[in-house]
Amino acid sequence: MQARGRAVLATLLLVAFPLAVVAVGVASVLAGLRIPGKTGTYVMLGGLAIMIALGFGLVSALRARRPPIEGPRLERDAHPALWEMIDDLAAQVKTRPPDEIVLIGEINAAVSEDARFLGLRPGRRTMLIGLPLLAAMSVSELRSVLAHELGHYSGGHTRLLALTYRGTQTLAFTVDRLDGGPARALLSAYSKLYLLVARSANRRQELQADEASVLAAGSRTAAAALRKAATLSPLWKDYAERYLSLGATARRTPAVLLGFRSYLNHPVQRDWVAEYAEDVLDGEELSKYDSHPPTKRRIAALAGVPDNPVKPDARPGWALLGAPKVDVPEAELDVLIRDVGPRADWDEVIKRAGRASVAEGAKLLTSAGIESRLAPRGTIGEVVRVLRDGDADALAKPLRAPSREEGRELLAELFADTVTAAMIDNGVAAHRLNWGGGWELCLGDGEPFDVVELVAPAVRSPRAVDELVHNLQLLNVPAGYFCKQEPQREPDPAEARMLGVFTALKAKRSLYDLIVCDSEVVLLPMSRAVLLRRGLAGLIGARGVSDRKRIRKLRERGLDDLRAEPGARRIPFTDIVAGGFSRRKLTEYLTLELSDGETLELAMTGNTEDFGTAHDELAAFFKSLKA
Repeated sequence: MQARGRAVLATLLLVAFPLAVVAVGVASVLAGLRIPGKTGTYVMLGGLAIMIALGFGLVSALRARRPPIEGPRLERDAHPALWEMIDDLAAQVKTRPPDEIVLIGEINAAVSEDARFLGLRPGRRTMLIGLPLLAAMSVSELRSVLAHELGHYSGGHTRLLALTYRGTQTLAFTVDRLDGGPARALLSAYSKLYLLVARSANRRQELQADEASVLAAGSRTAAAALRKAATLSPLWKDYAERYLSLGATARRTPAVLLGFRSYLNHPVQRDWVAEYAEDVLDGEELSKYDSHPPTKRRIAALAGVPDNPVKPDARPGWALLGAPKVDVPEAELDVLIRDVGPRADWDEVIKRAGRASVAEGAKLLTSAGIESRLAPRGTIGEVVRVLRDGDADALAKPLRAPSREEGRELLAELFADTVTAAMIDNGVAAHRLNWGGGWELCLGDGEPFDVVELVAPAVRSPRAVDELVHNLQLLNVPAGYFCKQEPQREPDPAEARMLGVFTALKAKRSLYDLIVCDSEVVLLPMSRAVLLRRGLAGLIGARGVSDRKRIRKLRERGLDDLRAEPGARRIPFTDIVAGGFSRRKLTEYLTLELSDGETLELAMTGNTEDFGTAHDELAAFFKSLKA
């Protein structure tokens, strides 16, 4: 069946679904009327119950509004160039522009629509732009990506394809809102049928959206953007692990997007993309429900689209923002990183992180010197004397390496850290940024210098100590040097934060909500009326919705108000001496042993739910008590 035919059938499925719900109930009632006796009555009542449950559940889900997407909003007045481009793209693909633009912290761009009634009725549109894309892509490439997203809603080829795409999104959202019961079971099965019918139309719609990319930016740029989008995720993950983490070590807040763009432009990353891009594309996993054709197929299909040569704009995507020097740092703190200290460029971050790293190594060497009593002050001169006396193994023993050889290697690394700290503190050397490999220690003339190679021979043999001493003197490393440690930063006093909630725990015939915070737990009595409302909501597949509303109200009240609730009990973590999760027969229990000898045992009932990270946080806390 061609994509257009599948789009027609998918649209009919959307229109017919409410009728199908009514038909299920009516058929059950008619069947009950035809069956004599009590059996018929039970069938009829069961049919009515099913129809009512489905009706309420579906009406609740279909009327639900999507929650606002978190992230900084880019207003029209503040970012005219970006909005002008998006308005132009919307006009090209013959659809309406988004109502708002939100920055998110992912390698992604999308247009989300708060459509109603399974997508049959349009709603408010939100364009999502991943902040890393503003660094990774040029203005032309970003234009291509955003044109593709708007192209999903295009009326250029057939409105039924756009309607099918919107229906797919909305149906998935509707199923996710239902937590159980007959409504979810029926709607979940129906959604799978819909997806089977719609997937061909969805894939054709993806190719149609790619045509919008060619119209907006030209075929070469559209192909380049598709290829780049496929390889960005592993690169962003590597950048975050190897570089962004250095901000906390340095106690400085780095320029994330500037760094990411420099990282991507380094030859090491360019070579990686050239070598492995094809492997990444070949490794894409697809399922029968996937609406996206393989990226390779999409790139190949662009060759058949009439080209629209557009003058390339190589500026980074952030050039479209109203005031990038202000907007980018603010957005980074909103969606990518936390403030760990004053703003600093990457050179300063690397220098401070490098110094902090070698200081940790020097600290370990000092501890080994104190424990072994061979170098109680941890000075370079003391370590040199130990090596000259042939006591390297004795100094390395507190390091508890698996073998003698590994102990000496570790001792060489820690001694190198101490010497490196001396060279940095005396202005002889500094760590230099290297986007291809983290950092490297360089002398004042810019030449890389390996301190491990300098000290390792003396660690292995006392005969090399004299040469080491001579070289240390040439480097102006004093024998009396010991590495001073920066004072540990005191944690900021903060109000306890709610991390999760257990609902409907049972203790001595009473029900409780257990609020789990980062420094305490709070037991709140739970009324039978709440349990009844949850039960009624469960019949229509909306118990999770009911719980989330209730928990949102609890959060809005704040911990101080909840602690003051009649019957509430606050238990700081400092009062808990042991605890854990256990299972007896079919019931799981949460046990808290308190410092005053009291033991609280809370049973997890069939109505218990874990919202947030309550279970994981408590499990980690109990594990720390045993350590």
